[in-house]
Amino acid sequence: MGSIFRNEQTEKEYYNYYENSLRMFELDFTSSYIPTSFGETYVIHFGDPNKKPLLLLHGMTMSSTMWYPNMKQLVKERSVYAIDVMGDFGKSKPEFAIKNRIDAGKWLLEVLNGLHVETVDLAGHSMGGFLSLNFTLAYPERVSKLLLYAPAGTFYRMSLKFFVKIYPALLFKSEKWVDKAFKWFSGKGEPLHPIFRSQVIAGYSNAKPLLQLMPSVFSKAEFQRFQTPTLLLIGDKEVIYPANKAIVKAKSCIPDLETHLIAGAGHSLTIEHADVVNEITLLFLLKES
Repeated sequence: MGSIFRNEQTEKEYYNYYENSLRMFELDFTSSYIPTSFGETYVIHFGDPNKKPLLLLHGMTMSSTMWYPNMKQLVKERSVYAIDVMGDFGKSKPEFAIKNRIDAGKWLLEVLNGLHVETVDLAGHSMGGFLSLNFTLAYPERVSKLLLYAPAGTFYRMSLKFFVKIYPALLFKSEKWVDKAFKWFSGKGEPLHPIFRSQVIAGYSNAKPLLQLMPSVFSKAEFQRFQTPTLLLIGDKEVIYPANKAIVKAKSCIPDLETHLIAGAGHSLTIEHADVVNEITLLFLLKES
C-alpha cells in the first residue's frame, strides 16, 4: 500500500502544498520517517533537541501543518515533534489500517520508541486529542502531561451534525463542501488560511483516509487509576458537542483536571484563538507536576 493518494502525481501535488504550509511556521525543522508495524510515520521536529519532548497529534484531515500558529511559542519551552497520524491526510505512508484503540496505542508507542524518547508531554486536537488520551490510558508511564484541545468524542458523544457536515466533504471531494465543513468548525465562520486551505483541499480531492478508528467516549471506569496532569481546552462555540456538558463529564472522570472554556472559540480554537491557547498551554507545561 504505502500511499492514500490516487496516484503518484496527486501525491506529489499534495506534498508541494504541504511544503508551502510548512513555510508559514517560519522556523527551522528536521523531518524523518519512523518505521512502525502500520507503516512509515512522518515526524517533523522543531526546536532544541535538549529540551523536554512535546508530541503533537493533529485533528482529522489536518496533518501536522495545522500547528503553524502555535509552534513559535511551543519551541520556547519544548523540543516539539509533530506527528502525521497514520492513515490520515499527511505524509505518513500506511501499510496497514489502524482499526481499533489497541492498534492506535501500539502505533504511537512504536513512534515514541523509534524517536528514543522515554516520557513525553502529549497534546492533541480533535481526533488527535482522542488518540492522545487513548495512549495515556494504555501507557501512563510514558506521558508526563496531557493536553487536550477540543478532543473528538472522548468525554461526550459527537453530534449527528458533525457527520452531516464532514462526510459530504469526504464523499464529494468538492471545495464547496470542504469550505462548508471548516466554516462550520470556525467560531468566526471563516474559511481556512488560503495556503493551508490549498493543502487541505488537495487532500480531500485526491486521497482516501485509511484510518478506520472513529473517536468514541471513554468510560468512567477507565479513569480509576488515572493520575496524569491534564489540561482540557474547549471553545464556548464548539459545534461537535455541548462544551459545558463535555467539561462537566471530563471533570467527573479526572478530578484534578485543569479546564478552560475559550470565549468566542469554535472547534478550530488552536488556529483561530492561537494566542490564548498558546498562553494557557505554556503556563500548564511550566507548572510543577
